[in-house]
Amino acid sequence: MDTKVFFVVNPVSAGKKTVKEWPFFEKQLKDKGYRFDWAFTEYPEHATLITREVLKSGYDLVVSVGGDGTMNEVVNGFFENDSLINEAAKLAVFSRGTGCDFIKSFGIKKGFDDFITIFDRNQIQELDVGKVSFVHASGQAVSKLFLNISDVGLGGETTRRVNKTKKHLKGLLAFFIGAMLTIFKYRNKKICLEIDGEVVRHERMNSVIVANAKYFGGGMYISPNSEPYDGFLDIIVIGNFTTFELIRDFHLIYKGEHLTHPKVYHYKGKKVKITSEPVALLELDGEQPGTTPAEFEIMTQSIKVLI
Repeated sequence: MDTKVFFVVNPVSAGKKTVKEWPFFEKQLKDKGYRFDWAFTEYPEHATLITREVLKSGYDLVVSVGGDGTMNEVVNGFFENDSLINEAAKLAVFSRGTGCDFIKSFGIKKGFDDFITIFDRNQIQELDVGKVSFVHASGQAVSKLFLNISDVGLGGETTRRVNKTKKHLKGLLAFFIGAMLTIFKYRNKKICLEIDGEVVRHERMNSVIVANAKYFGGGMYISPNSEPYDGFLDIIVIGNFTTFELIRDFHLIYKGEHLTHPKVYHYKGKKVKITSEPVALLELDGEQPGTTPAEFEIMTQSIKVLI
């Protein structure tokens, strides 16, 4: 591969196993003849800064080594002021996280050998990128980009719980336990959902999912109709479920069979605005960065990804 490659490695991913296993992966890569540089991330959003720096210095393939949250930071590093730093640059993902949901949309498995297959194949797909503006935990209005899925409501509450307490468990189990614990305490909120300038729902509901790809929450098949290159966001509304109804029907999400439920609604759009009473927590590629109000838009075929 005649490409200048840089690996951005989150050492605490995979339950802190990556810091111990990275020397093995590095040796395996070098034994196979790959030439590359790498760096460990040291603090939140460090991956974004590293990615911007290496792209500006001439690297043209950046590999995210970590979970969906690390990938999100790397994706944000490809851009500055909503424009690509290097339009020819490519992203590759070596998933090492709790959920690793993004790669599931492409049928890619989590593992070193699977990553090497993708790396060697060098097959490029131009993917859409979502942009969301929201209220950061600091109280400031901020914007971030995402490749996978964002949601408002129960998912935000669950993600905060999982990230604080269950990261040592495997993805599906961690999120399932987190969701079950959260369901009993969560209360539906009055949410106004606007799509492409039109208010489509203004009522009490559980969650609104804004999807670029198909999976979130450690394997939940939340948006089966999403294609991350079709120029649209898929919006899934989880309506005013009771706690009993949510527990009874929760399994449908893992099979992608929830869209026919009478309290679930599906839309497509390019711009989405969500306000809520009271404010709702926002989930973004497996992290919980802030709250509503939130505004989303799609940036079509904005980034090149190895799949």
